[in-house]
Amino acid sequence: MRLGKRLQAIGRVLTTPGALLTLAALLAALFVWLIGPLLAFGEIRPLGPASVRLAIMLVIALAWGVIGYLIRVKRSSEDQALLAALRRQQDEERQAEDQGEAAMEAELSAFRDAARGAMRLVRKGSPVNPFARDRYSMPWYLVMGSDGAGKSAIVRNSGLSLPYQAEATPDTAAGFHVAEQAVIVELSGRFLDPSERPSTPLWLRLLDHLRRLRPQQPVNGILVAVSAGELSVMTAEAVLDFASTLRRRLDEATARLRARPPVYLVVSKLDLLAGFEEFFDALSAEERTAVLGLPLAPSAGGSTTAAERFDRGFADIVERLSQHLLLRLQEEPDDDRRRKAYEFPAQFAAMRTALEPLVAYLTAVHRFEAAPQLRGLFFTSATQNGLAVDMLARHLAAGFAQRPQNLALRHDGGPVHGRPYFLGRLVHDVILPEAGAGGLSRPAEMVARAQGIAANVILTIATFGLIALWWLGFSEGRAYTARLEQGLGSARETIAAAAPAGRAPSDFKPVLAALDDLRGLAEERPGRATLGLYGTSAVEAAARDAYDRSLSTMLLPFAWRYLRDGLDDPQTPAPLRFHQLKLYLMLAGERPLEPSAAALLGPDFTAKWLPYDRTPQADADVSAHLAALAGAGFPAPTADAALVDRARGRLSTYTLARLAYDTLSTLAEIQKLPVWRPVDHMSMAGPQALARVSGQSFWNGIPGLYTRSGFFGSALPASGTVSERLAKDLWVMGVADTIANRQREAQRIRDGLLDLYRVDYIRQWDSLLSDLTMIDGANAGDVARAMALITGKPSPVTELTAAIGAETRMEPDKGPLDGLPGAATAQVERVANTVLSPQRVIDVAAAVTEHFKPYNDAVSAAEGQQSQVDAMLAALEPLYRQINHVATGGDILELAAQPQTLLNQLGEQVSALPDPLQPLFRRILSQAAAVTGGSSRERLAQIWNTTVKPACDATTSGRYPFDPASASDASLSDFSSLLGPNGQIAAFRNDYLKPFIDTSARPWRWRTGQQAGLGLGDDVLGAFEQADDITIAYFAGADAPSVDFVVEPLRLDPKARALQFDIGGPVLVYAHGPVTPTPFHWPPERPDAEASLSMTPEMDGQRNILRRQGPWALFRLFDAARILEVNPTDVVPFGFMVGTRQAVLQVTAPATRNPFVKDLLAEFKCPVL
Repeated sequence: MRLGKRLQAIGRVLTTPGALLTLAALLAALFVWLIGPLLAFGEIRPLGPASVRLAIMLVIALAWGVIGYLIRVKRSSEDQALLAALRRQQDEERQAEDQGEAAMEAELSAFRDAARGAMRLVRKGSPVNPFARDRYSMPWYLVMGSDGAGKSAIVRNSGLSLPYQAEATPDTAAGFHVAEQAVIVELSGRFLDPSERPSTPLWLRLLDHLRRLRPQQPVNGILVAVSAGELSVMTAEAVLDFASTLRRRLDEATARLRARPPVYLVVSKLDLLAGFEEFFDALSAEERTAVLGLPLAPSAGGSTTAAERFDRGFADIVERLSQHLLLRLQEEPDDDRRRKAYEFPAQFAAMRTALEPLVAYLTAVHRFEAAPQLRGLFFTSATQNGLAVDMLARHLAAGFAQRPQNLALRHDGGPVHGRPYFLGRLVHDVILPEAGAGGLSRPAEMVARAQGIAANVILTIATFGLIALWWLGFSEGRAYTARLEQGLGSARETIAAAAPAGRAPSDFKPVLAALDDLRGLAEERPGRATLGLYGTSAVEAAARDAYDRSLSTMLLPFAWRYLRDGLDDPQTPAPLRFHQLKLYLMLAGERPLEPSAAALLGPDFTAKWLPYDRTPQADADVSAHLAALAGAGFPAPTADAALVDRARGRLSTYTLARLAYDTLSTLAEIQKLPVWRPVDHMSMAGPQALARVSGQSFWNGIPGLYTRSGFFGSALPASGTVSERLAKDLWVMGVADTIANRQREAQRIRDGLLDLYRVDYIRQWDSLLSDLTMIDGANAGDVARAMALITGKPSPVTELTAAIGAETRMEPDKGPLDGLPGAATAQVERVANTVLSPQRVIDVAAAVTEHFKPYNDAVSAAEGQQSQVDAMLAALEPLYRQINHVATGGDILELAAQPQTLLNQLGEQVSALPDPLQPLFRRILSQAAAVTGGSSRERLAQIWNTTVKPACDATTSGRYPFDPASASDASLSDFSSLLGPNGQIAAFRNDYLKPFIDTSARPWRWRTGQQAGLGLGDDVLGAFEQADDITIAYFAGADAPSVDFVVEPLRLDPKARALQFDIGGPVLVYAHGPVTPTPFHWPPERPDAEASLSMTPEMDGQRNILRRQGPWALFRLFDAARILEVNPTDVVPFGFMVGTRQAVLQVTAPATRNPFVKDLLAEFKCPVL
């Protein structure tokens, strides 16, 4: 089979025009190439040459291509036309679909509007009850049926009052009928028309909307109306089609509504059956409201099928009609009407052929869906129009080979009546009472089932819980009594161990254990309520009495001794002594014992009696026992008057204000105040840029007592309370306890307390400000990083100083008096101050604000302006850039004197800041100066040691004249390069050291008042000053050495006739004649000329001449002489010894630059940086 299909496919491909054309072209080409050479006309073979055959084959190929192209063009045009037709068809279908969708949306919108209108009517008619659910106050029914099935007539003639109704038309999906008893939704007949396939989506969406309106019970029932006229004309196939459509709609309703509402199948327009009016004409009004139908719902315990129930019920109806026929025939006198009446039972029975398959289809059960809940089949006639249909004619026509109309019973149109038959009680007695037959929707049913289960579970738990509670109450009462009895036995044993043989105990540890046990028994309560099932009051009273007696017999002696020892001890702190004296006098009966006063001494009491076993729990236990003494009811011991006087005398040296201040600091509400931590008031970069001189962390802050909120919220109100409390306790000091004394002393104590508080408040914030510094940097990079954070935005300095300013700016917050006029405000404040509080002498807020006013002015500024702190931080930015230049590897010397100048300017700006701010910024400048100075020193040493120092060492080390004993001379060029006015030493000094040297006085000194120094010693500065002296003496402002001097002979040895002084230029000759000063210049014109001093006449065996060579020959010659004055200035006398003869030459040079005065060069050493 597959091979045949493949062959067919191959055949279809080969028979296409393209394939046939290709096959023909190939055959022609083969013929020309293979057969062509064989064709001959005589001796002529036209296709013999290969070139001719190739040309012909090319023509065939061209023809194949052209023809193939034409075929493709034709096929393409046909394909395009087909595609265009398909597109038009798709567009039409899409347009029709869009139109259908739009129409469906319009119908659905109309349905929603109608539903909302119905719901408004339902709510309007519902009783005023906030818990009522209007949407479920009335049952809802769906009425279905084909167009013309009489749905509207059934609703109108059902006996329901219909103030609001809208019938369903072919153009609308549904109409709403709102009656007093129910809401009826009449659906359009097209939903049951098998040909109306597009109506299914609308039907499903209507059902969804109904479910959303009433999720628990969407509808209470469905009425399906089938006209008797429809049944009369339906063939068997039509009946099955109708039944199939109806069953599908009911199944869809069950699925979408998630419920199984009851279904009532109503055969309407029964009056269309021939003989209906004549048969039922004699019925009374009451009889016309009766129900005509048969039940199809299974009875309780019944096992019959719906088809069996239909057969039996329909047969019963036909039988009753037949029985009624005899009576009717006797009553009716008219023969024609009697004949018609006689036909009716048979006409009615003829409907069985149509109804039986319809009912069977609707009640059929299959595995995929449960059958609709069909409650029954009913027959009605809402109105009578005088027309009739002969049901028998259709059945008899086939047997008699006639048309049905030829056999139909002739019926003359009768009058039209509007009398409903078999409708009223059907609605009121059958349908409406079964409004709950469908139950709830599946989700609602699950919720109701869960609620029922939960209610039963709760009831069961409550029952068992109550029983358990009663049992536990009784058990707990009995167990409580047993525990107390056992505890009392243990306590007796503990007391016996603490006080053997009834003696007073000496060790407090067992006493505390016994007291703890007894207190536990006194405070013991049943763990659960006994619910009155067991009495415990007597046992509780006994336990309490035992505890009270133990307090008076065991604790009181220790407390009394503790108080006496503490009051008599000179080392007891004054606050503690005051509280001890107060408790001592209270125990002695001068005042009722206050539990709080006793508990306050618990920790110190424990420290005395349990020095090695003290724990926080022990402190708490002892405090509780001391407080319990207030209710123990013990006889008061006698106070020692001398001890009381001594204690009061010692307390008189301690001010009450200080005592009140100490008490204020220990109040629980003060201790709970949050600490003001600097770390909370600076950015995360703050601890990376700032530090504290004391080494404390920024997490360690100011106690909450010394904050603005702490002052106004706690300290200020508590100061009055503490002062008044202490004034009330002045009876401890022996002061008369009168109202006048209390008020006066309370005011004095409060003033002193606030004054002490003011001092500490200012000290706390001053200490914090003076403790701030920039974080120590190990190198320029660390300092640059810290300064970057400080000068950045936001700056931790700005944030922290502003936060401190907020705490030191103590103006009180505006209150409700601020809105009053000035005079009224002043009057109210005067009255308030007089009535509510005593006149204060110490204004802490004003004092603190005044003290920190310069500081707050510096850290704050008007809007749009810059504060002093911001200006200072902005001024630090150039310094940061210079330090960052060094930190990133830049040469500090490139900045020349800029760091020093900038530091001096910043120092002046810091001096203008308020005193609290100066320490921080001076420390910042100090660290910056240390970085710049240290970096400059290191860089200078590096430059000096790599440039000038090697040249200096090479020129001076082991060279004359720097080393007088050396035979090697320093060249004049090296000398000029090193020590000339523009030499290396002068250039280094001018380039790097000039801003730091004060040359206005001799000797030179480092400039003072600088923010940054180089850290070089005075010996370095002295070496540079000596180099400058050499430059002045030897160079006279020129680049080369230049010394002008005058030599004048003063004395010549008599043994000599003449002397001659020659340095390579002018020659001085002296022969005991007139003295003629001779000018000289060094170095001479011939640098290699020797310097000599000779005498004549020459003497045998003696030296007659002093001669020196080299560039320094002159100075070597003078070194051979002796200076004859101690402190010469511009004139230097040199004494020469030539052999045994002497001569004195006087050398004169400018006093400011005389190289002959002292040996400058021999004393010079290269500076060491």
